[in-house]
Amino acid sequence: MNWKARSTRLAPCWIVTCRIGINWTERLMAGSSDRSVDAKEIAGKRRQLLIRIASVVITVVLLADLVGRVNWTDFDQLLARIAVSGWVGALLAYLSLNLFRALRFRILLDKRDSPWRILIPITLYHNFLVRALPFKLGELSYIVLLRSRLNYSMEEGVSSLFGARILELLIIVMVFASSLLASAEQLAAQRDELLLAIVVTFVVSVVALYFGGPVIRTLLRVLQPFLRAADGRRDRFADRLSARISQLAAEMDRIRQPRLFLAALFTTCFTYSSSFLTNYILLRALGVDVELPAFIAIISLGMFGSAFPFTVSGFGAVELAWSFGLKQFAGMPDADATATGFLLHGFQIAAAALYGLLGYLLIHLSRPIPTSDTASENM
Repeated sequence: MNWKARSTRLAPCWIVTCRIGINWTERLMAGSSDRSVDAKEIAGKRRQLLIRIASVVITVVLLADLVGRVNWTDFDQLLARIAVSGWVGALLAYLSLNLFRALRFRILLDKRDSPWRILIPITLYHNFLVRALPFKLGELSYIVLLRSRLNYSMEEGVSSLFGARILELLIIVMVFASSLLASAEQLAAQRDELLLAIVVTFVVSVVALYFGGPVIRTLLRVLQPFLRAADGRRDRFADRLSARISQLAAEMDRIRQPRLFLAALFTTCFTYSSSFLTNYILLRALGVDVELPAFIAIISLGMFGSAFPFTVSGFGAVELAWSFGLKQFAGMPDADATATGFLLHGFQIAAAALYGLLGYLLIHLSRPIPTSDTASENM
């Protein structure tokens, strides 16, 4: 296959991602050919439109406020504080983050024959699109690329992506809660009780995730009568929704294997560590000097900002989270904390773009795996 042919197959990936995002409800899981639009679908599209409008408004308001806090004439001095070795170290740590993410995807897919030469570039490109495309549409690029380059089903892509995000959020929440407990002097009197609560919450969350399939099916059985009672079109919507939830539950069953689940959870600890190290290197280069629990709390807040759903590509929420953490735990002035938030978020976008371009080129150079070759690729 020549270069032009490869470009034709891959170049519109972001366009396909956007189209799938817009039509997510109807096309991702079902693949239905029914083109009729009923009242439920219209209402769903209206809600989606309202959420996107709200996200744009929130982003504009946050950025307008945050930009006004920064003394931009001194921003170049802030950049100059970080030596070349600091930038290189942060870039290497960010690369390790993406490599561990690729490893976690491979574990959750439970396909030992998944070729690294394609899975790693997909992870790099997906990470860039997540940060570049608005309204979380970049998440769908992973599913699209798995299907087009590795012939994996959409259900496999959804379940592995969902499992990765849940595990990541679980680790961030638990680590942040522990760091907050260790750094907050006013909580010292209740430290033992709170530590026990954190441990119990972590164990319950892990067990609930491990048994995610049965839990989802149980909730579906409880909610199904209410869904059908609320549906006015002969259970059509309720049945479609139930079928898709059942598919998700079936895919969640795939991680209910001790080896697979523990490996994915263990790998997620390394993804958190790599993300922490990336930001730790930059913060130390900027002169931030606090205890380790405070560092963990600050960086975890920055990670929470990236997960906030009601913004455009995280703009505004990420900077606000960094600013709040630096002011609360490092005592940094408001203007400096906000400027640091812009710097850290800007670095993440630049690093994601750099590695995303590399991933895009590597995907171009890699031949898609035919169905008959997938099983023998890494033998």
